Amino acid sequence: MIKKLNNKGMTAIEILITFVIVAIIVVSMYNGISGLKTRETVASYKLSLVTYKNLLTKDIQDDLIKVGLTAVQSESMVELGKPVGYRVILTLRDGSRRILEVRQVFGCSAVDAAEVDDLCTIRGIDPNQSDEFSISYGPEGNLTEYPLPDLGHEEIQAYDGSATTHTIYSLQINEVSINTNDNIFSIRIVLSHPDLASKHSIDIVSPISS
Repeated sequence: MIKKLNNKGMTAIEILITFVIVAIIVVSMYNGISGLKTRETVASYKLSLVTYKNLLTKDIQDDLIKVGLTAVQSESMVELGKPVGYRVILTLRDGSRRILEVRQVFGCSAVDAAEVDDLCTIRGIDPNQSDEFSISYGPEGNLTEYPLPDLGHEEIQAYDGSATTHTIYSLQINEVSINTNDNIFSIRIVLSHPDLASKHSIDIVSPISS
């Protein structure tokens, strides 16, 4: 006697289990690809930072080592009554001078009107101010600007209702420290980025000889 085949097909439970398994596989694949992309992006950011640091420090250290440093004077840069960075005047052994300027202007990072007071007004930042981070170096009157590499940025709409925007960069100059103790000139420029676990710094060090 021939038995009839079961033509009921897949049950609802079987369909649900299949769907769950497929969903888990898809999510796992997405997480793997996303993680790989993130690692590649971070590696690219680090390479850009290393290239930038090497270029800048080589140009400065070449002058300080090959010619020699005899005097250092540092001062704050001020525009419209507000500090915008630091200027370091380096006098070399041949009597020439080199200028190192670090521009450090933080923009307003508030993304809506409710955040303006806490993030901008209290800190004295104009609500429509963009980030302005750069380093300039060269002979007096002929500086070369070394703008920070753009490792991501955000365009924020102006709060006055106009169509203008201002820019907030992910890579920022977080801290600047200048020291001339014990006849050793050193400047550390600390860079920070939200996607990089540690801060990166540009370090210039040179003896000051009389």
